[in-house]
Amino acid sequence: MSAKRLQFERIAKNIAQNLYLHFGAEVDICFDYETDDVSLDGNVISLGMEDENTYLQGIGGSHLQRPFPIQANKQAIHINDTTINRIYHGEGIGAIYLHPLSRSRALLIICGTDEVGLEKAVKLFPYRTGVGQPDWIVVGSKMGVQGMEGVEAMGYYSNLWDIETSVSYFS
Repeated sequence: MSAKRLQFERIAKNIAQNLYLHFGAEVDICFDYETDDVSLDGNVISLGMEDENTYLQGIGGSHLQRPFPIQANKQAIHINDTTINRIYHGEGIGAIYLHPLSRSRALLIICGTDEVGLEKAVKLFPYRTGVGQPDWIVVGSKMGVQGMEGVEAMGYYSNLWDIETSVSYFS
């Protein structure tokens, strides 16, 4: 089994354990190649970049009217607002962001350009209710060393799932 797959499995087990501990939530853990969006009824948490995760490749954005403004592929996180395409790449870059699914469900994507970036993004998973957090966050190599200075970008979506630049931060 590859090191990355073992990392995904460990992270998934930790998330499932914490969701059960804090909320009593029952969680099914599946590898990306074991499922598709049709077989899933609830909200979904997905680990990994879009170009390495077959589940994410399968959902695409066919139910959306326009391309989704955040893409995580080819070892980079792309944030597209209406005027600028920002690209965050390099070692230790991670992201956690919401993505809409069909049938009024939500997908939380946690990914990184490498194992270090993924671990940083996973630490942003919200385990407490009532604690606010942006809809999307991109963290960099300084996260964990310089606290919030390690945030590369973060913000909120509009009601149409566009990047709301007036309430977002970009480094």
